[in-house]
Amino acid sequence: MLKNHLIIALRNLFKQKGLAFINIFGLSIGLACFSLFLLYAVNEFSFDRFHEKNDRLYQIYRWTKAMNGNGNRGDAHLPIPLGPALKADFPDVENYVRMRMAWRPNFVRANNQVHRIGLSYADPQIFDVFTFPLKYGDPATALNDINNLVLTEQIALQLFGEANPIGRTLEIRLDDQFQVFTISAVAENLPPNSSITFDLLTSFEKWTASSYGQRRVDNWGHSGYLTFVELREGSNLANDADRLLQFRRKYYPDEEADLRERGFWKEEGAPVEYRMQAITAIHTNPDVLGGTVDAIDPKNIWILLAIAAGILLIACINFTTLAVGRSAGRAKEIGVRTRRIAERLRTTREENGGRSPS
Repeated sequence: MLKNHLIIALRNLFKQKGLAFINIFGLSIGLACFSLFLLYAVNEFSFDRFHEKNDRLYQIYRWTKAMNGNGNRGDAHLPIPLGPALKADFPDVENYVRMRMAWRPNFVRANNQVHRIGLSYADPQIFDVFTFPLKYGDPATALNDINNLVLTEQIALQLFGEANPIGRTLEIRLDDQFQVFTISAVAENLPPNSSITFDLLTSFEKWTASSYGQRRVDNWGHSGYLTFVELREGSNLANDADRLLQFRRKYYPDEEADLRERGFWKEEGAPVEYRMQAITAIHTNPDVLGGTVDAIDPKNIWILLAIAAGILLIACINFTTLAVGRSAGRAKEIGVRTRRIAERLRTTREENGGRSPS
């Protein structure tokens, strides 16, 4: 019986090839578009959720209110001493990580070959705060030495042709001269949905020890570094604007008075304040500048999903309309098949002496 239905269905498809093509192709395109847009949206909203402590990880940023012809703006590039000060002033802060991302590619010499790869800097506790698994090496000591270097798997293969080059050395050009680094660990390739990226990573102390970094170690007036904090369980610091404002005023006591004196700020309240954004919100908050991956406006994602849903709805309506239209043409076929079934039942009943088949 199933075989007969299948044969009839295939015959109907071949009898009306054009209609069948439009029906199947239209619905397939609708489903494909919806699936692709949905996968894209899921990927964009999944950024940084792979960190085991993502519910307690926050990025600090400076929020400057509209003044002097500029609108409100957020900036995550902050001073070097901010991280240690947060940990010292707030018991809520369990740990912090400062990062100086690679601004441009550096000259890297390995195996007598020179490559162009960006070098990033981070505090040694980065592998305790964030979930960046190491394939080789100890996360507790990976960046303990000022000349230690962590590579990703991809870069390790590119430079040395092997997945585990721990103990080997390479040279990176810094301050107009090549400096020797020792490979201390190899990190698994970073997920594509990570707002924090690096190819080569060394200790933040290496940066603060450089001629450029030494002038900014205790300088609250120079910004350019990302600061992340890990809050203790149950902390409400991220939503406590008053405590963060008092912290800002402690280290910038004359800021508000200076801006008022210069005529830039005439409103009530503080013109500049520190805020915290959850690490899972970094990628969907384009109002804050900072990070290695461009943020995206979540409105655009929802618009794409609405377009995808519209395409799928149109495809379903088209499929239903054509199916209803075809059903009228198959009414005769259904009548013939119904009559044949009735005749078969009647014949069977006669053969059984007038009894209905069991």
